[in-house]
Amino acid sequence: MSHSFAFLSALLSLLLLFGSGNAEASQSNPCVVAREIETKAIALLDAKPDEALKAFQNAQTICTADVVIGFNLGLALYQTGKKKQAMETWENLHESFPNHEKTLANLAWLKFELGDDKKAYRLASEGFNQHPGNLSMAHTKLFTLFRKGDYLEAYDWIMRMRSQEQDEAGTGLKGDQVDRWQEMASKFVTETLWRQFRKGDRMDSLRQSINLLVKEYPTETRFVQTKDQLLLAYTDPEAETPYPLPLPHEVWPKSGDIDTQDAMLDNTITAMPVLASWQKRGDAFAVVAGISHYKRIKARHFADRDATNIHHLLTRRGVFMADVDHIRLRVNAAADRQTLQQDLDWLVKQGELNPNASLLFYFSGLGYPTATDALLLPVDAQLNALDADHAISIARLNGALSRLPNKEIVVLLDVCFNNTPTCAVQPDQPNLVAKRSLFLQGKPMAVASEKKGAALHGPGQQGAFTWFLLKGLLGDADGFPAGKKDGWVNLTEAFDYLKVKLSQHTPPSDPILALPTPMRLTRTGGEQ
Repeated sequence: MSHSFAFLSALLSLLLLFGSGNAEASQSNPCVVAREIETKAIALLDAKPDEALKAFQNAQTICTADVVIGFNLGLALYQTGKKKQAMETWENLHESFPNHEKTLANLAWLKFELGDDKKAYRLASEGFNQHPGNLSMAHTKLFTLFRKGDYLEAYDWIMRMRSQEQDEAGTGLKGDQVDRWQEMASKFVTETLWRQFRKGDRMDSLRQSINLLVKEYPTETRFVQTKDQLLLAYTDPEAETPYPLPLPHEVWPKSGDIDTQDAMLDNTITAMPVLASWQKRGDAFAVVAGISHYKRIKARHFADRDATNIHHLLTRRGVFMADVDHIRLRVNAAADRQTLQQDLDWLVKQGELNPNASLLFYFSGLGYPTATDALLLPVDAQLNALDADHAISIARLNGALSRLPNKEIVVLLDVCFNNTPTCAVQPDQPNLVAKRSLFLQGKPMAVASEKKGAALHGPGQQGAFTWFLLKGLLGDADGFPAGKKDGWVNLTEAFDYLKVKLSQHTPPSDPILALPTPMRLTRTGGEQ
């Protein structure tokens, strides 16, 4: 007797003795036994998947008329990686029970995962017509349209379904998930217009396209904003334009689960538990700033997200307390020169009052080299006044920090100070590169790039320096490259990790770290 057959025989005996139905009912209705087998198979699936699958299949053989048993067999096959078998199971079930909602929804998505967009779209469309408001089938339908590149069709369908939710029948789409789908579709639609603009297409045809969009969908603020941005970009070469967005029909795999936001770190950081209060420090102080929208200068993309994510990580998983007495966050309009200078004066003062304190300054935005200095540009910077009196001077900052006795001081700059295309504030100026010695004056200072550009990490929609720094601080850099993991990430580990990653990035950067430091920044796990 085989092991599997012995297991099934014992299971059948157990169910007949202790099942919910009596022996007479079991003999007259084999589906009672099948459901009992299925219940035990579900409990066994994680520990002994092969035996559980045989039990599922046996239950389905005993009772072919039970749609739930057939559905669960397909689900068990899917969860154990047997996706083609799951598809065959659900296809057969769908033929027998064409109106079973869960089978139809899962079959449509599995067709999408396996790369059959045509059948996935047909099944999802039919299913949504039968079961209005089903988010799973709406999800599959939209994503097949995205992967085919039919962005306007996807957006239009979302809006029509949303309007139906408002009618008397209330059979349309609603909820936060639908809000996110609408945002995705609107971004993909406007990116197709920006691509035409970047290629140099005629402005009159672009204007006609965006005007039609605004007329058809007047409540979509992204379309209205894009109309204004396109006209401004056409008349002013220095006007801000969106960062090129990868489109699904180009970058999504032709099969597999592409419904992931793993590259976007915002949700990952927010979901992490906050360190216990005893792991925080009362003598840790920081200033964090990021500027994506300058008042008078064409800005660098994503710097506000850079700063926000750094702030959130340092206050959730770092030793910094989440209050303005310990860490100050300045984003976009709040990061003017007066405010930043006052914040830095405050940070230095904390070092003077607390010689053992940990001090951190983070900045993401534009930098500018001069013959004798390197400048961090505040949000109110002006091209005709790029000097130490109208910006944040690295030379002055170094002077103030070097006088402090504190051993734990670090400056992190997702900035480049040269005239490469991604760094240049005034492209017509001589090809200045800030002197390396400015960043090597006694205190740990990390800069995104020396002579190359400060790259952006498109999938994560952040500066590449900050994205890999965050990945390192989240745990990837613990013990990097060959040390022992201790549950904490210090600056040296984080920098060594991001330096390797930035050298492999496209385009690569050449970051600088003035001095290594064992200053701990974040805890990766293992709370006690």
